[in-house]
Amino acid sequence: MNFNKLKIIIQREYLTRVRTKTFIITTILAPVIMAAILVVPILLMTFSSDRERAFPVHDETGVIYERMAELNPNLYEATKGMDSEELRTQVVQGNLEGYVFIPEGILDDNIAPDFFHDGSVGFSITNNVRNDIMNSIRDERLERANADPEVKAIMAQRIDLNTRTLSSSGTEEQDSGILFGIGYFMAFAIYFALFTYGGMVMRGVIEEKTSRVVEVMASCVKPFELLLGKVLGIGAVGLTQFMIWITTGAALLALAAPIMSLLGGMASPADIGMGTTDAGDLPFTIPTIGVSLWVGFITFFLLGYLIYSSIFAAIGSAVDSETDTQQLMVPVIFLLIIPIMLLGGVASDPASNFAIIASLFPFFSPILMPVRMAVIDLPLWQLFASLLFSTLTFLLIIWLSARIYRVGILMYGKKASLREMVRWVRYG
Repeated sequence: MNFNKLKIIIQREYLTRVRTKTFIITTILAPVIMAAILVVPILLMTFSSDRERAFPVHDETGVIYERMAELNPNLYEATKGMDSEELRTQVVQGNLEGYVFIPEGILDDNIAPDFFHDGSVGFSITNNVRNDIMNSIRDERLERANADPEVKAIMAQRIDLNTRTLSSSGTEEQDSGILFGIGYFMAFAIYFALFTYGGMVMRGVIEEKTSRVVEVMASCVKPFELLLGKVLGIGAVGLTQFMIWITTGAALLALAAPIMSLLGGMASPADIGMGTTDAGDLPFTIPTIGVSLWVGFITFFLLGYLIYSSIFAAIGSAVDSETDTQQLMVPVIFLLIIPIMLLGGVASDPASNFAIIASLFPFFSPILMPVRMAVIDLPLWQLFASLLFSTLTFLLIIWLSARIYRVGILMYGKKASLREMVRWVRYG
């Protein structure tokens, strides 16, 4: 292998793409979207607090409405003499956003109340109404049972569950729910990246093949060097983009807590629907991602890219246009979709034999391993085994793809079948 020629091909593939407007725009746009995802929900909750919403409560018991009004005075109001049918008509005509109906037998017979609305009421309001009714019924039943004040206080208490992960050294780590979310995000990021950059390799091969540029290039360098240079060059583009996004994302996460605390302080707890949250406190935890997880994420992204981009390159060399790739892409799509379908099972029990076997399979490792790394401390043998299997798979795939590539790039006017590509491997 001529490493000087390989270096030239890598540089060409890399510089050609990082200078394009598409690369620059997407590289800048992704951090902007990330910032928007962090900030916009808080801003929406803050500005939505300016909207006054009060729902009439038609209370046939005569006692529940008063208790609901004490719990959340800004959310409920009297019916102003209107019965249930009149309130219903007001909602249908668009004059009223909604109303609450408390049936007479709710305290004795557990009859469910009703919350009628026009469809514009969100989950937060619905949840508040449900909790207020439940708490009001509980307090009224305790009052009628002449319960001691201590019993009432005990019943009013709400206990939250804090879940913490203990590392092998005994130190406490983040909430496992947050870790699941980080793992899922990384898995889907790699999933879409494999499609994006692998497709970029395939389209590049097709363009060079149809323009006959590859014939000139093949006369100067070996097809294997040309294929490897293209794969590594475009992989460097993806790595550059990912490193920019990771650096920006880490900076955004570092700034997220103070920014959101500042923005969150603009709204009261009732406005953001958190009930017991103090003003200025965040209703969620800003996650932190360790260096080892970032390294694992980048490593498995690169291994997944090398494996799948080699396959994409072989497919691109076997066709004359992107529309002809559909049949050949079906097996590759299945290989990428299956680990996504397995994410739930792996995340629910990341230390199970099923999770271990699935994540060690080289075609699934790039997507499943980051999820397991985010949730548990993986044994070193599993990490090394996964890296070894993935590396050996890449070497085998790049060898097979190169044999297909050297024949396919010079074939025109005919779409190759899978059977024909197998013959190219034998003849290459």
